[in-house]
Amino acid sequence: MPDRLNASAPGDGGTWMNSISKIPTAIIQPFSLSATALVAAVFLGIFVSALTAIIALALSALLLVLGLVGTPRAALGRLVVGDQAFSAVSDIDSDTPVASTKLTRGHGGSLSPLETLCFLHLYVREGGYVGRSRRFDVDYFVDLMSAALVQDHLNVMTTELVNHIQRAADVEKISVLAGPKRGNALLIANAAHSLSLTPLLIKERPLFGKNLEGVDGEPGRAAIVDDISSDGELLANCAQLMREGGYDVQDAYVLIDRTEGDSAERLAELDVSLHPLLSLDDQKLRSIVNRARHAAPQ
Repeated sequence: MPDRLNASAPGDGGTWMNSISKIPTAIIQPFSLSATALVAAVFLGIFVSALTAIIALALSALLLVLGLVGTPRAALGRLVVGDQAFSAVSDIDSDTPVASTKLTRGHGGSLSPLETLCFLHLYVREGGYVGRSRRFDVDYFVDLMSAALVQDHLNVMTTELVNHIQRAADVEKISVLAGPKRGNALLIANAAHSLSLTPLLIKERPLFGKNLEGVDGEPGRAAIVDDISSDGELLANCAQLMREGGYDVQDAYVLIDRTEGDSAERLAELDVSLHPLLSLDDQKLRSIVNRARHAAPQ
């Protein structure tokens, strides 16, 4: 999956008015009613009685609590901190075939194919962050979800992930490759088919009573896979849901682990080992950018 980014597309404005406009009217209504009741409490206290003012004030507080409880966490985050607008780092077209970039080893550069993909699909914003229940500060955001929509880039990612799993795991003991449905589903399916394993997608919320989406079969040894790990909550939930479905889950394989996050720690709490092909933080991504720009054709 790409870094789990709480951000808008560049150019959205990021003003507090834009943030409010993205919250559904049905959710914002309790805040409006709360403000109205608060004003009414002031006037009632002045012109009627203290008792009616207290009742109106209590109603205002109740409506405010209902509004806060009912507002989605992401909407509250946008309301408080505003939107994040990330800008592209590379001036090379993001659908350029990896070998044509002249950035990889053997083609005039010093980057690996995966590092090249990072550069092509890299965005930057100082003060950015990823994560849902916890916030991890990052300036660079790698969007491998978009990379998977470019056939050449998907092929590169699939090859890199398959080779990584074959080096790190005993594939003969694995029957299923599973990953989050809101992760990189194309990569998950391609890697599973390349390894002649069954692909499964894991839903956070069940649909028709099912958390696991794919061809049914007898539960066996499964590995969790995705493109990027950052916020450990998602992969940890995947491992738990797979185990509840009867699968034996001991390992998770990703192309990139963002070390600012807590994926390794959250999975270790479940006795699941995280195996990243690359471990990257902002500093290492900045190094990739510098090397790419040094090698880029003038």
